[in-house]
Amino acid sequence: MEEREIEELEQKHREWLIKGLKENKVFAFPDVLFDYLRPYSFGGLPVSILLLITEMNNGHCYDRAMLMQLAFDKCRMVYANTESLRIRYGEEGAEHAYIETDEFGGGKTWVVDTSTGLIYEKEYFDEFEKPKVNRVFTKEECMQSKYIQDILASDFEKDKWSLVLTLPMIESAIKHSNNMGTIVYKEKLLEEIAKLKEVINFDAMQKEVKEDMQLMRTNPSALDKKFKIVRDKYGREISRDGVKNPYYQKTNKKDLKSLLDDKKELELNSLVYEKMLKRNIKIHIKENQKTQKRASKQLKIIAQNPTQNFYEQKGKEK
Repeated sequence: MEEREIEELEQKHREWLIKGLKENKVFAFPDVLFDYLRPYSFGGLPVSILLLITEMNNGHCYDRAMLMQLAFDKCRMVYANTESLRIRYGEEGAEHAYIETDEFGGGKTWVVDTSTGLIYEKEYFDEFEKPKVNRVFTKEECMQSKYIQDILASDFEKDKWSLVLTLPMIESAIKHSNNMGTIVYKEKLLEEIAKLKEVINFDAMQKEVKEDMQLMRTNPSALDKKFKIVRDKYGREISRDGVKNPYYQKTNKKDLKSLLDDKKELELNSLVYEKMLKRNIKIHIKENQKTQKRASKQLKIIAQNPTQNFYEQKGKEK
């Protein structure tokens, strides 16, 4: 697509967007939507923060739409080819994912688009985007997906440490954003991040990570002791804090010989590999069952207070 055509498309889109805003057919995410995303986290980051930052959502519509459906009791996730993407990328690259719901009232269906951080009256959205629907997922199907089950069963106390690396970059992106969606939510985002940092004692976390990195360079065995990591003589991790590494396989001299010297023996080891594969499948099934159980417990906790930040929940099940 030529640069001139892209500029024309963007200008047409801006005009359509402004017209929709003036006619109340397009609007920003309301506080109620933000509130009902509070109980969920994605890699330690509150979903209520993540889905308000356009830079972190545009280009990730499938995952983000799946997260967005958590905010609604009744909705559906739609996969459809849209006009904007058809013009820009052709029919093969035109699929987009978004949420449709009736929960914003007015007797209308509304499109919640995580890529733009905006909500559209469905008729107005369809008039411009001319969606060709490929597939529709119900609320029930979304909630049973492995992706959502893993998020519901996640352990914030472990996941929050990723914020030491990501949160400063996220704050910088928000402060210097040129995206309309992020700009609209800027004040709320910075307030929520400040609250999150206070609750998790972010400064102390940064200090501890810095000390751990120094320990990694100077005394790695002490770091293993801190995290209760058990290794074999080859340095491979057997367990961490009493939890066995499910992918660890004990290696003896015969195994090393077969791996390094004898290709024929590798073929003879196919039965061993098959047994190992069956074992790992059993472990995987067992882990899925545990995940489903944790997810179910967490949903019950959320139902008691559906707008409470997950990091402020008391008695959260691990």
